[in-house]
Amino acid sequence: MSKNKNQNPYGEKPAAYNPQKELSWMNYGGLLDMEVEFVSILGETELTVRDVLKLAKGSLIDLKKPAGESVESYVNGRILGKGEVMVYEKNLAIRINEILDSSAVLYHLSKEKL
Repeated sequence: MSKNKNQNPYGEKPAAYNPQKELSWMNYGGLLDMEVEFVSILGETELTVRDVLKLAKGSLIDLKKPAGESVESYVNGRILGKGEVMVYEKNLAIRINEILDSSAVLYHLSKEKL
């Protein structure tokens, strides 16, 4: 009897992951007032120690990211989405343009709370 490598040995197709269904058991009430860390990363680059030692007031560091490009935003270390940097009431702010996986963030927050 030959077995097809792609065939499930139990004869069933594996169900596709559905975050709404998987997380429907959760009671979000206990999480709603939980404080989380929100971080948006403007850009990153690598410097040598020599370059760091040369830094002075007014030095520029090229983040090698085009101006106006989306920045990634994270909640407690998990990616939430992408947005754009803007000024809001004289402060820097992030306008969220895309939510990538809020269900996964919520799932991991519930695990942290346990």
